[in-house]
Amino acid sequence: MTNLRLIDTGGTIGMVPSEQGLVPGEGVVETYLRAILPEGVTLDVVTFDPLIDSANIMPSDWNRLADLVEAHDGPVLITHGTDTLGYTAAALSQVIAPERSVVLCAAMQPLGQKADAEDSLRVAMGHLVTGAAGVTVAVNGAILAGAGVTKTDSHAPQAFISVPQAAARVGDQGKRFREDVDIGVLTLAPGLSAKALAAQLGCFDAVVLRIYGAGTFPERADLVQAVADATARGMPIRVVSQCLTGGLAPGLYAAGAQFWQSGCTSGGTETVELALVRLSLDLAH
Repeated sequence: MTNLRLIDTGGTIGMVPSEQGLVPGEGVVETYLRAILPEGVTLDVVTFDPLIDSANIMPSDWNRLADLVEAHDGPVLITHGTDTLGYTAAALSQVIAPERSVVLCAAMQPLGQKADAEDSLRVAMGHLVTGAAGVTVAVNGAILAGAGVTKTDSHAPQAFISVPQAAARVGDQGKRFREDVDIGVLTLAPGLSAKALAAQLGCFDAVVLRIYGAGTFPERADLVQAVADATARGMPIRVVSQCLTGGLAPGLYAAGAQFWQSGCTSGGTETVELALVRLSLDLAH
């Protein structure tokens, strides 16, 4: 007998119409799952109260989800909205033991629309009952590796990709996320002034900095100094590429040589979501 835990957080997959637009519907996902449970599978249900749009997900919710996963012996299905799905998938992929079987399931259209929700839940169920290990994501009827999931389209059914990532870092399993820190995501753009960059860096406890291509950075001493000043006062800055795939290759171009001496850490192929999650875990030390 397999005891499957459903954790229903909310999201489009279980939404219903209202006068204000789509809102999370209580019991919608549970009712559907009970109708398709395979023989030999029981369902244990935990529902967020209130159900939430994923725009409202916080690190405290990642901690709650991790606790709920670890408190259950069997596989776990988490229904989630699409907008911050990549962040939650990245978070759980780092702190949940790799032998656990966890699927986050989301959809671009609600159940009952004969779109992607039904297929995604069926695929998620099938994946979980096999006992497949790891934190994965079920979207548009496909299973993606959780650590590198990112949303690339705001409307299309095929709205997600998963960028291949290295294995979770040793020592992060079982940890929890700081809920009292500000981590920013800053994007380099042509013409950005050192004054503006320094002001932004001064607002956060840690920063994910998105730079160009394989790791280039403007050959401007004032910009480099703004970054160096931040790292010198102890601010962790994790650098990722503005490109979705390919990652960083520090030192490949001269335009960036000075920047890479400023004390930042390369995120390599990390998505923004995974880089932010790892910064949060670093601050939890």
